[in-house]
Amino acid sequence: MIDSLFNINGQMKLAIVIMLAAGYAIYETKPTYFFKESGEFKQFGLKSDETPFPFFMIVTLIGFTSYYGLLLKEGKYV
Repeated sequence: MIDSLFNINGQMKLAIVIMLAAGYAIYETKPTYFFKESGEFKQFGLKSDETPFPFFMIVTLIGFTSYYGLLLKEGKYV
């Protein structure tokens, strides 16, 4: 049903899986760059207790980059 609503090809499905796996791995490891000592997300900002690259932005960037890389691998440059 979703395939009829959206044009989801193999590259898109694989990119979604990569994005979800990367997001899960980052969330489970809780690096101090994205998380406070208490395990909460850091706020977006430039202060010492904030992060310039929040979790959602990095996961989105991973998704776009993996999809674009998969398209390039297939030879579809446009």
